[in-house]
Amino acid sequence: MKGRSVALIAAAVLISALALSLGCSSTGQSQAVRQEFAWVPKKMAVMPFVKVDSPIQPGGTVCCPLTGAVFNTGQIIPGAEKVLDQALNSDLPEITKIPFVPYAQTGLVFGQIAGRQYKDNLRKDVVAAAKKLGADAVLVGFIFRFRQRQGTAYAVDKPASVAFDLTIVRVRDGSVIWKNSFDETQQSLSADLLNLNQYMKHGLRWFTAEELGRIGMTRLLQRFPWRKADAKTE
Repeated sequence: MKGRSVALIAAAVLISALALSLGCSSTGQSQAVRQEFAWVPKKMAVMPFVKVDSPIQPGGTVCCPLTGAVFNTGQIIPGAEKVLDQALNSDLPEITKIPFVPYAQTGLVFGQIAGRQYKDNLRKDVVAAAKKLGADAVLVGFIFRFRQRQGTAYAVDKPASVAFDLTIVRVRDGSVIWKNSFDETQQSLSADLLNLNQYMKHGLRWFTAEELGRIGMTRLLQRFPWRKADAKTE
């Protein structure tokens, strides 16, 4: 178990290095998102979430290494990846019938491929890992901000603020066929009436970053392209 954890951390470091080397240049490399949901993957590999830190300073912007989408950066607390990995791993079987390879296994295979080849091409290495696992699609997530609240559940100096995304890459041609993101800084109910249902379900309080991240995962997966007909909504 310890060896697997070390290998998974090494894989995350490799992905981070590749992401930083690509920077925002991936905007030009990114292919158009294809809404081809008539095609359904037989098996999907799920990559572990990876932090995309600002190369300059918090408060600037960073780009998604796969799609080029721009996000405001900020604090990313320790353990943010684990929170989202576990949320995705537990929620995915509830909303889709597509079998998937869990993030731990996919991360280990990616680490072997990227560590050996180090192509400086994140998309190709992600696709290569999925192929080795017999998957025809790969789900990749990046974290751009995961700021903890400063204060308590009922009084804050700064609220929690979270930004992350999910991207599905089709293995046969490396194309991005779906992407979506959650990017939110919690506001008071009086300033955020559009999210009234969220407060009614989770409570009239200030959420921790972990809680806001799980809320974001639920909301993001409501837009997942291959949902079960009876999948629950928030």
